[in-house]
Amino acid sequence: MSQPVPFHHPIVIEPPDAASYLSHMGIMVPDIAAAIEAGDTWAGNMTKHHPITAAGLMRWIHVVGTMRERLAVTKLWTGADPKNRPISQRKDGAFTLSVVGGNEVTGIIDHPSGPSAARRRGRATEEAVNGTVPLITVQALRGGAGDHDSDLRNQPPHGPWFLVYHRDTDAVRVEVSLPLGFKDGQFTGWKVRVVLDEWRPDSDSARPRDIGGQDVNFEVVEVG
Repeated sequence: MSQPVPFHHPIVIEPPDAASYLSHMGIMVPDIAAAIEAGDTWAGNMTKHHPITAAGLMRWIHVVGTMRERLAVTKLWTGADPKNRPISQRKDGAFTLSVVGGNEVTGIIDHPSGPSAARRRGRATEEAVNGTVPLITVQALRGGAGDHDSDLRNQPPHGPWFLVYHRDTDAVRVEVSLPLGFKDGQFTGWKVRVVLDEWRPDSDSARPRDIGGQDVNFEVVEVG
């Protein structure tokens, strides 16, 4: 009989410390804000005459595109599309960053486990998360769990990070987080959650219709 997996409380980096923490990866908070704003603007251009999935899809497309463009400008990151999954890859191989729509607990600091993806993810995401060999630091080998937590709070661990967003009624909640694992199309938890201040549009008048908008998950298959 299999044993239950112990519950894991993620390390949470709160908004006042988010900019400093993400800078270790070469990610700037203003670039994230620009990506979220671009997504909200394009989603807001969709009307009742567009397909019902249009606003959420346009949001995801433009968050991805703006974020990848902003990261590429830093010269530390480059875009890649493994199995048609758009990511940014640090040139030294230390980090990747993907974009995913999250559920309603996205960006909630005191939630015990953190967000789930708004939609089940596919095989490419599973391979990206579970196929990454965790790096064990010398400090972690020498010390106990407390030392390891301290390491995680001071330095982002290498791996596949995700920009997770959720469009609530009046704002977009955002975090940049490193998953603990992935199973059956869903994240199983988070090692580290870097929670940012929520992003609010200038006016409620342009509020998009895609509350909690969705991203897409597809795989291109060549037909012989």
